[in-house]
Amino acid sequence: MVYLIETDPRWAEHSGEEGHYAAPEWGPEDLERAVVFLAELAPQARQVFEYLTRNPGRMIHCTELVDKALSGTNDVDPARRVAGVLSGMSKAHGSSERRYPFYWWEAPEGSAGAMYAVRPSVAAVFLASQLGQ
Repeated sequence: MVYLIETDPRWAEHSGEEGHYAAPEWGPEDLERAVVFLAELAPQARQVFEYLTRNPGRMIHCTELVDKALSGTNDVDPARRVAGVLSGMSKAHGSSERRYPFYWWEAPEGSAGAMYAVRPSVAAVFLASQLGQ
């Protein structure tokens, strides 16, 4: 397992494109915004995101997300499945005025799919927003 601390330079080397750069990162002042974001997530996108936030900083392969967060159901390629599920964040992302709250990287050479992670500081914002409800 690979864990990234908050200051790890690999956070800046992610594969994300639009939506992962332009807006500000999530911060402690965004608790109410995080509540709204979570409420607007499609159900399976919320399942995946909650799994990521329960494992802050850990780079998680798409096959684990399908198996653990999505109960392994569906015959679709895991990389496509997770990418499709995370498209269920588009409404929440659009109204949040923040970056997508996760990062992704192409899987290492020799393995298919992608790796996903949530920064520890971002996970803390979302976990705190749930505690305050």
